[in-house]
Amino acid sequence: MIHASDLPVTQLRSIAQKWEKFGRFLPRPCLDWAEIYALPEPISDSTLQENLSFWRTRRVALVKQTAYHALYLRTDQPDWKKTVLSSYCHLGPFSLLAELGADYHIVRQAKEPETFRWKDKYAYDPDPEASCRRRLEEVRELESSHPGNSFISVDDVNWSKYDLVIALDVPIPERIIRKCPRTLWSYYSIEAGGPLQKNSLIRPMSGYQLFLNHGFRRYRTRPRNRNHVLEFPLQFQSPEAWRALRQAVQPGDNRSRILVEKNSWVDPMPASRTPIDRPTGEALEYLRKMFSAMACLHTTNKTRWGNWAVEAVLSGSVFLGNAGSLAQISPLLPDLDSRTLADGISRANALIESPLVWEAVQRLQTKIVDHVAFRRPLADLTRQAQEFFA
Repeated sequence: MIHASDLPVTQLRSIAQKWEKFGRFLPRPCLDWAEIYALPEPISDSTLQENLSFWRTRRVALVKQTAYHALYLRTDQPDWKKTVLSSYCHLGPFSLLAELGADYHIVRQAKEPETFRWKDKYAYDPDPEASCRRRLEEVRELESSHPGNSFISVDDVNWSKYDLVIALDVPIPERIIRKCPRTLWSYYSIEAGGPLQKNSLIRPMSGYQLFLNHGFRRYRTRPRNRNHVLEFPLQFQSPEAWRALRQAVQPGDNRSRILVEKNSWVDPMPASRTPIDRPTGEALEYLRKMFSAMACLHTTNKTRWGNWAVEAVLSGSVFLGNAGSLAQISPLLPDLDSRTLADGISRANALIESPLVWEAVQRLQTKIVDHVAFRRPLADLTRQAQEFFA
């Protein structure tokens, strides 16, 4: 259990980022230890400002197609915060909008085969063809609805005016990409463990230069990323953007509960001295709950990627999780690895009842998440762009 005299910050070891190139020779337990007990050198505020300044003279686009049901539903909002609040599932890489000033586009499903890579997510369904037909019918209904009137064709945008395009899956066909050789084309795979993800770690989709791998490891080793792969989380988010969201939501100053994500929720719930709730609802309700939390828990044995940890920490909470079931464990600190819900609730209550410890843990987690989910991905993206435009 954590005590005020034994803060997690005193248990971390400073190991330079360049160490990661030797990681492929180390056993997995050593790599997992480094993700929780080691700390790479931070990216300075001055370097961050240099990277942000580079993008102030560039045009950026974030693009999803109608086949992807999550992320923001509105494209006509002049204020990026209103765009984010239109989401009913996933807050996504909103620092592309907040800090890089990206335009946000929702495009209709194109006809080219490469734009249907989203079908891969249904490959293991009992009847994959039926699942795809149902999704295509949902897409047709969406595109013919009143909100769908605002969705554009991929041919309606002058993509060559953008310096950088970041796509969710592959919404834009190669025939268009080939006409824009001065644009840096990059993409995520929405299914972090799906076929598109696995194939893209080896080589990018034809026409694209960069693949954003969803990752936010402290040390990017085994697998070590190839040159076209950026360690870049879907939750590309900064503390500053979260502060702006808080001002927009105006949730009040009272943090008073523990949030337990849905896969970790059990009935009956273990006893807790702090009220327990779930992080449910559309964007506005979800954010208000996040801003009310002292601790956020992920303790299920069901394997998950771990994106929620980024939002838990940057919203001002402390994150406790099961390192055995999280693919990305870098937000965790010593003594926050919780393998059962009862253990997680016990640890969370102990933190909450030791305000100085809670504050130190939250500050350190924020520093780490800011590094792996914003500053370093931005630095890597900027370096790749500078080389591309040179």
